[in-house]
Amino acid sequence: MGRALRALVWLTLAAAFGLPLALGLAGTAIAAAGAFPGSPVAGWMAAIGDPRLGAAITSTLWTGLGATALALLLALLALVIGWGRPWFRAVAAWLPPMLAVPHAALAVGLVFVLAPSGWLVRLWLDSPRPPTWWTVPDAYGLSLLVGLALKEFPFLLFTALALCPRLDPDRWIKQGRVLGYSPIRCWTRLVLPQLLHQLRLPIAVVLAYNLSVVDMAILLGPGQPPTLAALVLEWFNQAGGRAKASAGAWLLLAVMGVGFALFAAFGWAVRVWARRRRVNGARSGHAVWLWPARALLAATVAVAALALVSLPLWSLSQRWRFPDSLPGAWTTRFWLDRWNQLGELLSHTLILGLASTALAIAAAVIWLELERLRQVPRLDGIWTVPLLLPQVCVLLGWQSASLWVGWDGRAATVIWAHWVYSLPYVILMLADAWRALDPAFDKQARVLGHGYLGRLWRIRLPLMARPLLSAAAVAMAVSVAQYLPTLLLSGGRIPTLTTELVTSFGGVDRRMIGALATLQLALPLVCFGLALVLPRIWFRNRKHA
Repeated sequence: MGRALRALVWLTLAAAFGLPLALGLAGTAIAAAGAFPGSPVAGWMAAIGDPRLGAAITSTLWTGLGATALALLLALLALVIGWGRPWFRAVAAWLPPMLAVPHAALAVGLVFVLAPSGWLVRLWLDSPRPPTWWTVPDAYGLSLLVGLALKEFPFLLFTALALCPRLDPDRWIKQGRVLGYSPIRCWTRLVLPQLLHQLRLPIAVVLAYNLSVVDMAILLGPGQPPTLAALVLEWFNQAGGRAKASAGAWLLLAVMGVGFALFAAFGWAVRVWARRRRVNGARSGHAVWLWPARALLAATVAVAALALVSLPLWSLSQRWRFPDSLPGAWTTRFWLDRWNQLGELLSHTLILGLASTALAIAAAVIWLELERLRQVPRLDGIWTVPLLLPQVCVLLGWQSASLWVGWDGRAATVIWAHWVYSLPYVILMLADAWRALDPAFDKQARVLGHGYLGRLWRIRLPLMARPLLSAAAVAMAVSVAQYLPTLLLSGGRIPTLTTELVTSFGGVDRRMIGALATLQLALPLVCFGLALVLPRIWFRNRKHA
């Protein structure tokens, strides 16, 4: 492998991570100092003097830490209760499509289900009027906390299941059972401590997202004051508020550091408590919590399923009066009347998603191949850096830099941003499968006289068809869900399903919102369906040939 190709790969890495992060952080710092044109006052003084700042920080920490803890609890409960059960295999098979559910679509579905006039009240309460003792979104951030936990719970469970083969829980459980411990104590004393140690990075990614999320905070979070990330975006949209928003973005980064410290302290306290219980010699497990845990998991799955099903129902309903459990009349008129608008949004979303996905897959394959050939080092940790930094902190500076050089509002800039946030997921999904492929296939093809490109194109890539298509589906789902990069870097000139859904929520007919959310949900699910079907068709045709 020549030096030119290695230099190109390192340049690609710098373009994907070094340049955007440097532009973003530097641009945000410069704008926060009031240096950007149109900033009349120093950003720091304006941000710190805002009376809503303290409540926004409190709301951010409460919802971010609470949602992460709840999502982790649900994932561990599902793993302990379901491990070894036949039905758990079906649940595990449905986890990848659940990962593809966009955050905004799930948030809209939760509003349709959990609101006082929502589907749950219609199904279970026999009342002619909606109750008035709660609202969605609520002032305490509970709706946002629940929504974030429901969205991140499948990701943590999927990651835990991917780590379990390395830990071999069955072997530890057998050893514990020989010593007289109950299965529950075998999990809590032997397996979970090791699993949680390896889950630190995924938990950090989830916590970083929960503390800095914008779209779900707008849809489900408290309004006055909002969370800090949503408040920063509100400052940015004010006239002359760029410096204030940039300072708020740096405050958000500091708040995230506090959140990580608090969560680490909580984890340390749990480990100390668990270490003391581990050596107390008790053998019998406490089965009293199993039924509440099963009820909690069942309620979680039911609410998430109702939220997703409610989206197409609302888009097809002509009349759905309270307290009817189902629409009184159905129609496709809203789809037909708004199809020109929906089609334009769908085409923009598809173009951005397909372009960023193709770039992410190509970059990941090149990097992993060079890693396999020992031309570049193994850098698993660096790929998570964009996922650990708040998007608003990076994108405000990136948007300022694009304004300075005249790149704002261009599709290439938006595709670049989508690629930056898609590439980490693609590499992390492909890495294990790519490294685990038996090198004997490559050696046999080399003996038969095939060159490097022939072996790559005819041997390795076909054998990696399933992981490649799954990674492409994930990249497409990540691109579809991008709200803040699309909004800021396009300057509102490239509307997508996600930006239109978040921007128009609350001011448009529920049928239109349901149609937008349904399309946003359908795109990633169709991609995952193709990722499952296409390899089977290809291998079957290859076998017949």
